[in-house]
Amino acid sequence: MMQLLLLSVSQMMVVEMRSQMIESHRIVLLLLVILASVYGNFIVVGPHDPVQVIAGEDAVLECQLVPDKFLSNMVVQWFKSGVDSPVHVYRNGEDDIAIQHEDYRGRTELFKDELPKGNISLRIKQTIRSDQGEYVCSVDDKTDSKSFSVGLEVVSIGCQPWIQMEAANINEIQLVCKSTGWFPEPKIYWFREDENNLIQAETRSHLDSVGRLDIQSNIVITRQSSNRFTCRVQNEHLKTEQQVTIRISGDIFPSIPVWVAPLLVTICLLIGAISALIYWNVKQQPHMKDLELWKFIIKHEWKRICECKGKSFFYNIE
Repeated sequence: MMQLLLLSVSQMMVVEMRSQMIESHRIVLLLLVILASVYGNFIVVGPHDPVQVIAGEDAVLECQLVPDKFLSNMVVQWFKSGVDSPVHVYRNGEDDIAIQHEDYRGRTELFKDELPKGNISLRIKQTIRSDQGEYVCSVDDKTDSKSFSVGLEVVSIGCQPWIQMEAANINEIQLVCKSTGWFPEPKIYWFREDENNLIQAETRSHLDSVGRLDIQSNIVITRQSSNRFTCRVQNEHLKTEQQVTIRISGDIFPSIPVWVAPLLVTICLLIGAISALIYWNVKQQPHMKDLELWKFIIKHEWKRICECKGKSFFYNIE
């Protein structure tokens, strides 16, 4: 009970502090407007939080003149941090594309109908990953110059995840969960049966050709595992999550067929018999050489005896 009370009090304090900050910002802005009106100067204001846009959609970077009046001699320029030339220039009542950065040509515009009201916001069409960054809105009326910076975050929500099954070892299957087209990088979680059974998994990611992230996570399951698995892709920055669930039947696990064991035994017996035959031949090789030698000696001696008998026969005749 005490913990709940402390939590409620802390939440009330946070809300109160936020309200005070918003109110102080309003007071400061009001004072700036009064000073600008009294001294005949102008200021440039805009949002303090970065603008967030999904890749492929248009982004509007808000920027407002105070007092809300645009003069014909004013020059509006939008710059981006890290880019060597302006992303948009407006002067003499028209856009000046001569010095505009080539990556933004045809993709940026001001709200011309809103210019008389001091609205000098910039629209960036069909945002891409590289558009993310810090932008500066600058106004110059030849006597004074003011600027304001605003951030742009380009995000991408990936596609619905899917699961692939791949054979691993006997009685094991590898589940591969994939999702593409994310930015910033999300996290992947595997659950068994319910959210209380978190599974540790290996996760990999790589950038595609347009700077978005493709991710995948692998787990290996066995026949003894539960049959229901959930892969959840969660991006805390975008406050979004997607998940997919798969049910695994024990029949799909790879196993050894019944005929494999007899075949292995037969192969082992054949290998043993061939090895024994080779060993016997090797053992018999010296004996074969001895027999060949005796055969050669006997044949040679028999030939010599026959020759001697023939000579004796001729001598007797003479």
